[in-house]
Amino acid sequence: MAKLLKPLVVIVLLLGIAALCIQALVLFPKRTLIKERTQKLEGGVERVVATLKGSLSEEAQRAVPFIGANLKIGVKEDLPRLDGELNKAHLVANAVLQGWNDTKTDLENTRQDLENTRAELETTKAQLEDARTQIVQLNETIRGKDQELVEKSNVIAGLEDEKASLTAQVADLTDQLAGLQDRLADLEEETANLKNQLEKCEGALNPGNITMKTGTTAKIVYANAEWNFVIIDIGSAEGAQAGAEMLIHRGDVMIGKIRLSATRENVTIAEVLPDFQKDTVKEGDHVLF
Repeated sequence: MAKLLKPLVVIVLLLGIAALCIQALVLFPKRTLIKERTQKLEGGVERVVATLKGSLSEEAQRAVPFIGANLKIGVKEDLPRLDGELNKAHLVANAVLQGWNDTKTDLENTRQDLENTRAELETTKAQLEDARTQIVQLNETIRGKDQELVEKSNVIAGLEDEKASLTAQVADLTDQLAGLQDRLADLEEETANLKNQLEKCEGALNPGNITMKTGTTAKIVYANAEWNFVIIDIGSAEGAQAGAEMLIHRGDVMIGKIRLSATRENVTIAEVLPDFQKDTVKEGDHVLF
């Protein structure tokens, strides 16, 4: 039995050695491939992490101090260090993802703001259209008002010319009035002198010699209440005689009597007789002989 066991052990050992040799022969060609693949994976992870960290702020990069060299391990005991760096890479990815989520949220908010802005722009556009329409209407109104202003300006210019003409006429009339007032003063002075002469000559007149035609009429053209005399519009040419008395009437009403004092060719001065006066004698009243 012992003799049989010994050859069996040898055979098992030989088979184990043969299996190891076969495995070594199979795995050895792949060793280089596995090494290169591992290096490429390490480099890829390092580049990916570097790219991800590049999108983070400096403060976030300092918070996750990923070191790509720690991905390279030579012994099994270094595996925890590899896990630590991979965890840091995971944290970097999470930070980037959180940033992307925040960016997404910001983009959503921005999109909503853009939508709101677009709606406001549409409203503003409508308001601008309304304002443009109002501006057109206001321009039309302004043009109409400008035309009215031109017409009013022309009217004002005409009125100014008319005012200047009327002012000149007023000045002329004022001058004429001043002349008439001077003439009136002269006439009043002359009348006073004539009245004095009349008073001197009145006693010498003989009323019995009046030959004035009955029915003779005249109109008072001037009346002076202060000196109590009038001027009538007939004279010696119409038969007026000094000393003749004529009735004063206004319409059908007799208001007094005058006595002719001094005659000229076309006018006569007469004294108002107060004993017969019933009303104030005025210019325009008529007299009758």
